[in-house]
Amino acid sequence: MIKYANVDVQYDQNRIFRRLKIEPGTHVYEYATEVFPKLTRTVEEKLDMVNCYTVLHHAPPVNIPEVDCCSHQIVCLSSCSDQITQAIGNLLEQGDYLEGYLLNDLVNEILFNGSDQMNRQIAAELAEGDCKLTRRFSPGEGEMDLPYQAPLLQCFREDQRLDFVKLTDSFMLSPEKSMLYIYGADRRNPGVSVEHDCSICPNKTCFFRVGK
Repeated sequence: MIKYANVDVQYDQNRIFRRLKIEPGTHVYEYATEVFPKLTRTVEEKLDMVNCYTVLHHAPPVNIPEVDCCSHQIVCLSSCSDQITQAIGNLLEQGDYLEGYLLNDLVNEILFNGSDQMNRQIAAELAEGDCKLTRRFSPGEGEMDLPYQAPLLQCFREDQRLDFVKLTDSFMLSPEKSMLYIYGADRRNPGVSVEHDCSICPNKTCFFRVGK
């Protein structure tokens, strides 16, 4: 059964500006502040974000002992529409680079925050049954090879509303603004924080990477 998380659109304009090195007191800062509301309206019109997960019982092993020894696997999917990716691309193609970079970073932050909200909901739901999550594992990062995207995405094929999320021949997710990952869940787990911490993430080149 696929469950949809109820998440809010959350972002911090100041943090986005800091990450893009847009300094107060500069003309760039003034212009970025002026155009930011327009970019948030683009998000409202085109984001179409989904955050969902499914709980697997006695699932096939994924060759990660920390997960394979658990009684359950939790497979999670977060994705935004191709429309928002196209909106970013359109801005860059027409030379509106600052707007394009701002919108890209804004969408990344919203998607990451939505995913984190879902993860907290999952952890709270499992805690009611005295069950705890492992660390999060994503294909292509550390212990999981990228081809594991295929079986994980297959877990969501029973819901046609998610058919828009696909894999390329090289096992990359489309739409580009998508994340697919897995947790193990078991009563014997010691329990860890589900908050994603980019500072300790092994994927240093991830375009979703955010600063704190």
